[in-house]
Amino acid sequence: MDVDVDETRDEYVERFSALAAEGLDELFAADRLPGLVGGRLEHFAVVDKVVDKVVDKEGDKEGNKEVAVHAETRFSCRGHRFRYERQIWPPGFPLEIQTALYIEHLRERVLTRRYRAGADPEAAIEI
Repeated sequence: MDVDVDETRDEYVERFSALAAEGLDELFAADRLPGLVGGRLEHFAVVDKVVDKVVDKEGDKEGNKEVAVHAETRFSCRGHRFRYERQIWPPGFPLEIQTALYIEHLRERVLTRRYRAGADPEAAIEI
């Protein structure tokens, strides 16, 4: 897919959702390595969030709020429940890269961190 610099927020979010859904399906496929074998996707959604604007181009902190779009994934894997959230709009990368980073960061964080054995299995671990 080509990146369209004039793509609207809704178009970008819709395309991200479709690509991320494909990537998550592959990530949780039972016979697909290096996926999250034995993991189960519980929820994937994109949500609007009101966030503080960080810095304008001149470096001044702005007190204004803006609406950003975040992708949220909840899943279980290896006896734990996880919740992963990441801002997708405004984009920091072209769509295909943003989607790949979302999936890879999720995978990497699950596979490379240690989790306490006595942790509450019903509580979601924020990654």
